[in-house]
Amino acid sequence: MTTPTPPILPRWGFVFLACPAWLTEEQRDGLVRLAFQTYLHDAPRTRFDWDGCSGELEATSDTVALGSFIGQRFTARADTPRGEARVEFLVAEAQLRAAAAVVAEA
Repeated sequence: MTTPTPPILPRWGFVFLACPAWLTEEQRDGLVRLAFQTYLHDAPRTRFDWDGCSGELEATSDTVALGSFIGQRFTARADTPRGEARVEFLVAEAQLRAAAAVVAEA
């Protein structure tokens, strides 16, 4: 008898972004997606080279807090036609999974 495979549950969380206002919406969205993908793959850094924006995104610590949210911190250096931009992210997922587990037990 084989053990049934558990269902694959969707993963979700929050990504907080701090960046220069002059980055385009497409660049900001791309960086947020890249930060979350880097988090999901547990990669220490990811290089990117898009039209008008290139650089490197890297994990900077295990966990940091932003108010009541706790998560993985990432930073990116992005070279754009308007100059270099420093971008910071907080990806908060583990806290949400822990909170959901407590609610499920209640």
